Amino acid sequence: MTNSSAPPGCAYIKPPPKLGIIGYGPIQYHTPLYQLIASRGNVELDVFFLSDKGFTSTLDPGFGLAVAWDIDLLSGYRNQFMTTVGTQSHLPDGIRALARWIPAHDAVIVNGYTSPWMLLAMVICKARKIPYFLRGSSHPQGSSAGFRRHLRRLATRLVVSGSAGGLAMGQLNEAFYRQNGARSITFAPNSVDDARFGCPPTVSRSDLLARWGLAGNHPVILFCGKLIPRKRPLDLVAAIELLPDELTTLFVGDGPLAEQVRFSLAPGTGVVTGFVNQSDLPMYYHAADILVLPSETEAWGLVVNEAMAAGTLPVVSDSVGCVPDLVRDVGEVFRCGDVSGLSTALDKALRRVGQPGIRDEVRQHAARYSLDRTAAGFEQAVHLLCGPSQADIIRDPARPTST
Repeated sequence: MTNSSAPPGCAYIKPPPKLGIIGYGPIQYHTPLYQLIASRGNVELDVFFLSDKGFTSTLDPGFGLAVAWDIDLLSGYRNQFMTTVGTQSHLPDGIRALARWIPAHDAVIVNGYTSPWMLLAMVICKARKIPYFLRGSSHPQGSSAGFRRHLRRLATRLVVSGSAGGLAMGQLNEAFYRQNGARSITFAPNSVDDARFGCPPTVSRSDLLARWGLAGNHPVILFCGKLIPRKRPLDLVAAIELLPDELTTLFVGDGPLAEQVRFSLAPGTGVVTGFVNQSDLPMYYHAADILVLPSETEAWGLVVNEAMAAGTLPVVSDSVGCVPDLVRDVGEVFRCGDVSGLSTALDKALRRVGQPGIRDEVRQHAARYSLDRTAAGFEQAVHLLCGPSQADIIRDPARPTST
């Protein structure tokens, strides 16, 4: 006997497992994944947000302005807010809300382990015998030096080994879970809404550049993100000056270094656009030949996913976490802070941007880190934990799956 509420193409001997995800707030990177998981119907998804940051306009210190994402963040999946987060007088209400929400699920995904709320969620899961999975971007830790670092290492191992498993975003994150004794590791890659970023924009490259008074007959180099010291946008300015080529450079973003970057650009060679929201970002990626991410620290760098979905060739520093997954074997990597090395990497990339099929090659290389793959990883982890006796899926063989 099957469940009549099953989605088209699937029939369930028993209802799908109930998966809860605890998130900090609805953001542009995560909600497309939640919408996709809910639409697939392989788990019954419910998301508990600690705050409404991202949905409502909130000051972002990096950009230096209030930001609210302009894409749909809440429809298509079950969700609720714990709006009392950070309000000390209502702290008990938040604890009670979390304690009521967790036991209603067969498994819970916790995003990271540094927030007191995420740690509290793990404690409640343990007390109520609800398995939790860890989802985060941590890298392998070096040998502990000093009592505090050693204590932190022990606490990390306790959190990881006490989980049902880790959902690995990439190779470095997988190594972190292995180092800390995860019971299981499931590949659930760091991804973006690749279909949206890969879709050809309605605004052409020449029209977009013309908006900023820029010529459309030179290779276009793109920096996309906060113009802050940690992301080292001035390294890109200096590296371009070492190149003999005529180039157009787009700095898409804002921040405390915006004026310095703007002042460093020769007239007609580039522009600082200011903050660009999600709905307009794809046309900048499609207009660019090369994306540069010179950051001195970057746990992953989802801007690389976005750019590569549009076929833009990545050039990144060796401090960017997605290097072994997305950039190696297709893009260029340079030593962080080495302006000459960045210039050399750009020169190599510029020789390739005109090659036939290069954009398709970039897209194909990034395809393993798609939203579909991430959704499949979440589902696989939960179904392996729950076992076929709880959620045995019978698929219609005539209906293609997204996994």
